[in-house]
Amino acid sequence: MATVGSSSRSGGKEAEGDESLARALWNLELREGELDDVIIGENDLEEMKKQARWLAVARVHTPKPFSSEALFQTLRFVWGLSRDPELREVDDNLFTFKKNCLGDWNKVMNQGPWLFRKLVLVIAEYDGIVQPTKVALDRVAVWAQIHSIPELYRRQGVVDQLAQRIGKVKSVEMSHQLWFEGDYVRVRASIEVAKPLIRFVPLNLAGTERKLLHVKYEKIGYFCDVCGIMGHDMEECGDGMHSEKEIQYGKWMIAKRRSQLPGQGFFRARGSGRFGGRGREGRGEYLGRKRPSNDAFEGDDDLDDTASSPEKKGEPTTMEEDVDSLSGKGSAARLLNFENVVAVPNPEEKGGLEKSGKVAEEVDLVPPPPPGYIPPREKKRSKKGQSTSTSSSVDSGVMATEAASEEDHLAQ
Repeated sequence: MATVGSSSRSGGKEAEGDESLARALWNLELREGELDDVIIGENDLEEMKKQARWLAVARVHTPKPFSSEALFQTLRFVWGLSRDPELREVDDNLFTFKKNCLGDWNKVMNQGPWLFRKLVLVIAEYDGIVQPTKVALDRVAVWAQIHSIPELYRRQGVVDQLAQRIGKVKSVEMSHQLWFEGDYVRVRASIEVAKPLIRFVPLNLAGTERKLLHVKYEKIGYFCDVCGIMGHDMEECGDGMHSEKEIQYGKWMIAKRRSQLPGQGFFRARGSGRFGGRGREGRGEYLGRKRPSNDAFEGDDDLDDTASSPEKKGEPTTMEEDVDSLSGKGSAARLLNFENVVAVPNPEEKGGLEKSGKVAEEVDLVPPPPPGYIPPREKKRSKKGQSTSTSSSVDSGVMATEAASEEDHLAQ
């Protein structure tokens, strides 16, 4: 026979039934069937450890109940992993996650914090051996910003000491892309979720002056404006009734993303539409701001008239020169030869051919008609004449018939 020792759950809620079972285990005697061990060989153990190298355990930092299926769907969507992870609910608000490759593991563990309904997800590595309830889930890695560090003290050693006031430092970025407003350095730090957020870090200037440097957070879960602890708001803190003097935290601690990167504007290709394109010579330009209407055409070489022609020797600049060009004194008259252009005579007009005889001799503007050509007016006249002659012949025939019948009547 063998006796069994008790094991308690750290960080979980022990019910009365569990406490009574723990007390009873001290007096239980195991029987023969209960001592038949399942032996795991060393090779199998190594393979199991290899498969469990990308295991993690997590919980949502909130006392409120929620749907685990809703959590799984949200995480699958926001993570966007290359392979679907294995998600399992272990206990109330306690889950295990298994990734399938190194890329998915690095994304989940290093690109947080991850939020579910604006609540931070506390996640930690898990070896798969100890009980998930015994894994400490009390810290979360966040991105913090330390603003307005004087240029003289903007050194790696000084910044590292300032970052340690926020939490356990994972990395520090001295030079980075300014995705957020302000002049700052980025700090990746692990902070305790049960403690208030750090609002300022002090910098003592040569032992004579203390300068408070503002700390802001990127993509942080919502926190209380009174106590500064994540997981609840000020209406859920205490009785929810607080004066303005008690409000020590707020949205001014959240980093604000820039709407437009410095030195860049909306990209528009030259000679293209509003949303860009290849443009001239396949190159584009950034338009940092919209030009006012009064200087929109100043210095724009693309709008200058640079057209040239062998026959074009000068550009008229006044109205008189424009009139001269149309009357035959300009380059357009030489090109079109206005001096030889005259109106076409109308054959129907009386004396039209005589008046234009000189023109017909000098310039043959109208080609001769083809053989057998009949003008449209002559065709209409001929049609009218045929209809008139037909009607007259019909009338004469009717009159002759009536006269003959009258003679026969008189003879009778």
